[in-house]
Amino acid sequence: MSKSLKDFYVIPEVDSVRTIAIASACSDDIDLACEAVKIGIARFIFIGNAKSINEKLVGMEFPKDMYDVVAANSEHESASLMMKLIQDGSADIPMKGLMQTGTFMKAILESDQGLRTSQLISQITIFEGINNKLQLLTDCAVNIEPDLKSKIGIINNAVEIAVNLGLNNPKVALLGSVETVNPRMLDTMESAVITQMNRRNQISGCTIDGPLALDNAISFEAAKKKGIQSDVAGNADILVAPNLLVSNTLSKAITYYANKESASVIAGTKRPVVMTSRTDRKNNKLNSIAIACYLHTKL
Repeated sequence: MSKSLKDFYVIPEVDSVRTIAIASACSDDIDLACEAVKIGIARFIFIGNAKSINEKLVGMEFPKDMYDVVAANSEHESASLMMKLIQDGSADIPMKGLMQTGTFMKAILESDQGLRTSQLISQITIFEGINNKLQLLTDCAVNIEPDLKSKIGIINNAVEIAVNLGLNNPKVALLGSVETVNPRMLDTMESAVITQMNRRNQISGCTIDGPLALDNAISFEAAKKKGIQSDVAGNADILVAPNLLVSNTLSKAITYYANKESASVIAGTKRPVVMTSRTDRKNNKLNSIAIACYLHTKL
C-alpha cells in the first residue's frame, strides 16, 4: 500500500473525474472544492441556498464547467436532492456539508434510494503512521460499543478498504490495554475469539491478532521486550479499537498531538461517502475527497 495519502491525489483523465454532490454546501465547502478542482481530483455539485452559494462563487477562480448549483430550502431537501443526483447518475459521491450528521446518514441509508448494503456501516481513519506506511484505525465515528458480531463487520470493512487501497492480506491488531486474556475484561475475551476465528478461516483475507496494546501493535521493539511472537505485533496495518471512545480519542491524538495527516472513509455502503467533521483540517478533508474518488474507481 502507498506510504503517503498524497499518492492518491491521482490526476485522472478529464472524462473520468468523479462528481461529488455536497448537501447543504457552505462557504468552507466551496473553498475546499475549489482546492480539489485545482488539484484535479473532482468536480462538484453544490446543493443548498443558491443565492449564498452563487454569491460566494463570484470572483473565485472556479471553472464554470467544474461545478453546478442546485437550490434547496432545508437540510432535509438538500440531503434528498443529493441522493436523487446519485441515483440518476448526475453525481458519483455524496458528501456532507453544513448539516446534522443524522440527517445526512438517514438519506444515505434510506431503503428506497439510499446506499445501504447488507454490511455493517462503519468509519475508518487512514493516516500516515509509523514504519513508513499508511495505517487504518476503526471505528472512530459510527459504532459506539460494538459487540462481537459488529467488530467482525468493522474488521471486514477495514480489510476491504485496505485491499482496495493496494494492500493484500493486511495485518489487523485488536487493541486492548493488556496483551493477556482477562475474563473480567470483555474486550480481551472478544479479541481472543476473533483471533481464533481468523486462524480457523472464519474471518479471511487478513491476519488478526489480539488483544495487543498500542505499543506492541505498532512497535517491533516494544513487542520484542514483551516477548510477543506474532505476525501482527509491531507491524499492524489496521488498528481496531474496542469502542468508539478509544478510537475517536486516538484519532484526534494522531491529528493534534502527532500532527499526522489523515483521511476519513465511510465503509459498508454501495459507494464511497465523504463525511468529515466540521473541525477537520483542510488537508485532511482534501485527503478524504481524494481517497473517496480513488475508491470509486474500484467499484
